[in-house]
Amino acid sequence: MNEGYLLIDIGTGNYRVCLMDMDGKEYSLYRKDMVYEKDDLVDDATSFNHDKLLKEINDMIKVIIYENPNVLISAILSTSQRQGVVLIDSKGKAITGLPNIDSRGAKWEVTGNDFNYIYEKTGRWPRKNFSVMKLKGYQEKQPNLWKQVTAFTSISDWIGYELTGELAYEYTQASETLLFDIKKNNWSSELCNYFDIKMDLLPGLKQSGSVLGNIKNDYSKDLNLPKRTPFIIGGADTQLALKATQPDLGDVVIVSGTTTPILQIVDNYYTDTKARCWINKHIENDNFLVETNAAVTGLNYQRLKTLFFPDRSYEEMEDEALALKTPNSIASFSTAVSDKQMRLSTGGFLLEAPFNQSMRISDLVFALLFDIASNIKYHFDVLNKIIPVEKDYVIGCSGGFQSKVLPRLLADLLNKKIIIKEGYSQATLLGGVFICNETLGESNKQKQSIKVFNPSDNQHLNELYNKWLEFRNKINNI
Repeated sequence: MNEGYLLIDIGTGNYRVCLMDMDGKEYSLYRKDMVYEKDDLVDDATSFNHDKLLKEINDMIKVIIYENPNVLISAILSTSQRQGVVLIDSKGKAITGLPNIDSRGAKWEVTGNDFNYIYEKTGRWPRKNFSVMKLKGYQEKQPNLWKQVTAFTSISDWIGYELTGELAYEYTQASETLLFDIKKNNWSSELCNYFDIKMDLLPGLKQSGSVLGNIKNDYSKDLNLPKRTPFIIGGADTQLALKATQPDLGDVVIVSGTTTPILQIVDNYYTDTKARCWINKHIENDNFLVETNAAVTGLNYQRLKTLFFPDRSYEEMEDEALALKTPNSIASFSTAVSDKQMRLSTGGFLLEAPFNQSMRISDLVFALLFDIASNIKYHFDVLNKIIPVEKDYVIGCSGGFQSKVLPRLLADLLNKKIIIKEGYSQATLLGGVFICNETLGESNKQKQSIKVFNPSDNQHLNELYNKWLEFRNKINNI
């Protein structure tokens, strides 16, 4: 029989179950959109139905196993969106799932001197989307339900808990909670006291690549899995995507998805005195990631297509955008400015008045792609000010780099080669394959560069970027 790994990926926009071989070749993949529920009792509260999600994941696993009778599943691994949590009661049952987009904790955001104290310990801004803020909102607004909570963990680690019965918190996911001291590499009693969260709610920490345990017998039987199939701990989806690119120390990797983190790999903890970036744990235990984040990017492009081009492919849209000689529109739908720690809530298209007769719908496509590229450039420049980017290339991965236009724009705007490697479009899943291989003693083959975009001296794009920056700042009063 062939061998393969079952990989479960719960992202912000969708969740996937995939069976891949040890080189990252896909046997089967199923996906569905994430469905979120609003809680009318709490402002900006968003949750997901954990029971329904788990059932649908299990149904996908059953279909995949049925479709691939000649593939022996050697391990299962899960990864998920950062900052999300699942709450668990005294009977070991999940109570609710709170995704990264849940903002019920906005009231408890930290400012002033306490901001600096928490940033120094966690490498994070104490803002509403980080896990402890969700816990505070739940604790204060739903006290009767909070009394039932005896533990919580990340979404990816909750999957492991459901399948094995073993509860843990992986390090990269733990660093998203604001309860983890990133320099000491451990849970912080000081931070727990600050946020009034009991330490006994925190599971033990486990390293990515650890075997959490074997799949429970009832799950093995129900899902038709081999007995004693190991469950391997994955980690945060961004870190797995980065691992798939096989980067070196000092490399910068752009992970272009629903949002776009820009990450540089460093070998020691770095504190930015101006708090312009996040400092992440990497799944490689001795390394850290300095991150600026262009926030919502790919989601805007997806929604543009749904609204204006429901019957066209992305390829058709971009062929028309590439044919434009002089774009007639600028767009700004940025949602964050990391160096100013600002959220942006106003966006739009800048068009000529009266309406230009040469205007085409493809102008909107180019404008939005240029908005994404410009937003990435802005945050790349912030990162470069914090730790200079000395290499002449940047590595790109995830779905955004399927675009024909985006990597060309980035090469010119960043004045860096954009390197894209095999498996880039499913980078998070491929990163999971690499982790499984290392845990089970298999070697990872070096992935080759399949696309390289070289920068050109395009002064027009630089001028357009300055117009974009002026427009973005004006409509957001920056």
